[in-house]
Amino acid sequence: MINLKKILTIVFCIVLNLNMNATTPAQKLIKRLQKLQLKGIMIGHQDDPVYGHSWKWERGRSDIKEVCGDYPAVMGFDLGKKELGWDKNLDAVPFDRMREEIIAQYERGGIVTLSWHPDNPVTLKTAWDFSGDAVKAVLPGGEQNNRFNCWLYNIASFIKSLKTAGGKSVPVIFRPWHEMGGGWFWWGAKAAEEYKQLFIYTHDQLEKKYHCNNIVWSYSPNGGCDDYMKYYPGDEYVDMIGIDIYEFDKDNAKYTELTKSSLAEISAIAEKHNKIMAYTETGCQQLPYSDWFTTVLWPAIEDFKMSYVLFWRNAWDQPKETYMASPGQPTEEDFKLLFNEKKSLFVNDIKDVK
Repeated sequence: MINLKKILTIVFCIVLNLNMNATTPAQKLIKRLQKLQLKGIMIGHQDDPVYGHSWKWERGRSDIKEVCGDYPAVMGFDLGKKELGWDKNLDAVPFDRMREEIIAQYERGGIVTLSWHPDNPVTLKTAWDFSGDAVKAVLPGGEQNNRFNCWLYNIASFIKSLKTAGGKSVPVIFRPWHEMGGGWFWWGAKAAEEYKQLFIYTHDQLEKKYHCNNIVWSYSPNGGCDDYMKYYPGDEYVDMIGIDIYEFDKDNAKYTELTKSSLAEISAIAEKHNKIMAYTETGCQQLPYSDWFTTVLWPAIEDFKMSYVLFWRNAWDQPKETYMASPGQPTEEDFKLLFNEKKSLFVNDIKDVK
C-alpha cells in the first residue's frame, strides 16, 4: 500500500533542499557587485537612455555615451506613479520604455537601480507632500493600508515583469524610502520605529508575498544625518548601504568635506555589517564648474571601496536639473578625463565580470 504521507514528506524535503541551494537573480547580482567593488567605482546616471540635456525619447542615445563612447555601468530609473497604475512615471518616462531600457542595460552587461517616489497615500499629492501622518496610515491597521497594499502589488508586478525575451529575470537594486532623515518626503523625518516598519513591510510584501527574487535592497540616508543608522531596519532587510549628497550652493569645499566625512562613516558601517557600499545619488546642480568631475567629485570618492556613484538626471525641460556632462557643454572634456581614470568603470569595463 502506498504511504501517501511518506511520499509527500519526501517530495517536500526535495523541494526544500532545492530552494535552499538555489541562487536567485538578486544573490547573483550581490556576488557580482562584491567583485566589482574590488575593481573600481562604477559610474551611473539617472534616466540616461530616455532623455538628456537637449533631447528626449530617442532610442540609442545617452549623454554619457555621446561624450565618452560608452554607456554608464549603472542606470537609474524611478517608479513614481507606477503605484497608481499610470503608464508613465513622474518624469513622463513610459514604463514600457523603461522596461525595454532596463532589459537592454542588463543584456549589455550593465546594472540597474530603481528609486521610488510614490504619492502621499493620505493626500494623494506628490511624494514631497509630508502632511497627513502617511507612514502610520499605510502600516497594518492604518486607514490607507489597503491602498498601500495595492500600490505594492503594482510595484511588484513591474519588477517581476523585468525579463529578457528568453524569460531570464533581470536583477535590480531597489532603493525605496531614501533620504529618510530629511523632512522633504512623506516618509522622511518620522518616528524611527514606524519608518523601520515601513521598510520591513515593503520588503516582506515584495519578497515573501509576491516572490520578487530579483531585488537587491538598498538603504540610503541623506547627507548630514546625525545618525545614519537611526532608521536602519536590520541586516536581514538590507544588502547595500548608500548615501545621497548634492551640491546645490556652489560651495565645492563644503561638498567635499561632507562627502568625505559621510562616505567614511558609511564605509565603516558597511564593513561592520558586511554590506555593499554606494554613493547612491549625487551631483552639482547645473554644473557651474567645468572641471567639477575631476577636481571636486573624484578626489572626494576615489579612495573609498564602493560599488558605484550615481549622478542625477539631465532634464531636457528643466535646465536646473543638469548633473551630467553632455556634448558641447563646458564639462565635456573634464568628464572624458574621468572616463579615462583607471578606477572609473563603465559598461565595457564590467560586462565580463560575472
